[in-house]
Amino acid sequence: MKNARIRACELLYRPTDARYDEKIRHFQGCPTIAVTPGGRIYLAWYSGGTKEPHMENYNLVITSVDGGNTWSKPLLVIPSSREMQVHALDIQLWCDPAGKLHVFWVQNNTEPAPGVIPRGKPGQPMVAVEGWLFNDFDHSMWEVISENPDDEDPIFSEPKCLDVGFLRCKPTVLANGDILYFNYDQTHDEYGYSISEDGGNSVARYYGVKKLATYFDEGMAYQRLDGSVRMFARTGLGELAETVSHDNGRTWEEARLSGITAADTRFFVSRTPTGRILLVINDDAKVRRNMTVCLSEDDGATWKYKKCIDTRNDISYPDCDFHDGKIYLTYDRERTGAKEIYFACFTEEDVMNPEAVIDVKIVSKP
Repeated sequence: MKNARIRACELLYRPTDARYDEKIRHFQGCPTIAVTPGGRIYLAWYSGGTKEPHMENYNLVITSVDGGNTWSKPLLVIPSSREMQVHALDIQLWCDPAGKLHVFWVQNNTEPAPGVIPRGKPGQPMVAVEGWLFNDFDHSMWEVISENPDDEDPIFSEPKCLDVGFLRCKPTVLANGDILYFNYDQTHDEYGYSISEDGGNSVARYYGVKKLATYFDEGMAYQRLDGSVRMFARTGLGELAETVSHDNGRTWEEARLSGITAADTRFFVSRTPTGRILLVINDDAKVRRNMTVCLSEDDGATWKYKKCIDTRNDISYPDCDFHDGKIYLTYDRERTGAKEIYFACFTEEDVMNPEAVIDVKIVSKP
């Protein structure tokens, strides 16, 4: 049964089922954030079950209309399906330049676990959890879109499978209108990604250059002032990897270490509305700690301003968006321990001012 690319898991709108209540969650993490043109904040993450992966995993979306002071109950839930034998996992939010909200998530196939678990490959462990085998590393990238995300009751399109791969970071829109999706391929030794030339209606699949040591690419890019595209990717080498394209993502230079210290986890990079480059990393070569916001005024050549906002261990997966002169940030802490989802709202001036304190709030803690 191979349904992951054929059928979407059910989308539950404002579900009332008690199994999605915050108080009973044993696992949650990998958050993502998007802010609409009108200022409505969407926050989403991966939860359910006792860990990842698990056939009780689901994705959930909540919203705030008061700048993140209060949050709704789940607006949308996308659960895994035992009936279809499909695992629904990591979610990603993105508001495109037209103001439409895109909700991406990943699906993969599962099957009842055999008596003897087959041996996996490096970075592709065959994991059996409570009678289910998670052995599909091709992954499928799904999407729904809302054209009215500022409304109290947003309407979402029919689900669409855009491509293969695992999308864990926001797409990058280039000056020529192309959209780069870094939906990576765990089974391939080259960086995998997709490009849309028609506003996201269709995509073409590409593979770039050989990866530096990583099992989870989670690439993200920004376009430099000279038109080149600089992509970073996570590694297990204590630094971000980087590669550069001079033809809007069709070909890439050989990947190399960037010199930017970072733990082996997701990061965030983007050009801000003012033209600076924002980078959010775990500023440690080995440990997921020191959540640090960096700003560059020279197109990413140097990072003049750096502010560490959280020094604790087991914090990870920053995601950001911009609205009305502010930066909106989310990240997680201890997915099966504290199970905390965080939110912060601040300005570039806060990062540049050594005396400014960035207030970080807990959005969810079962």
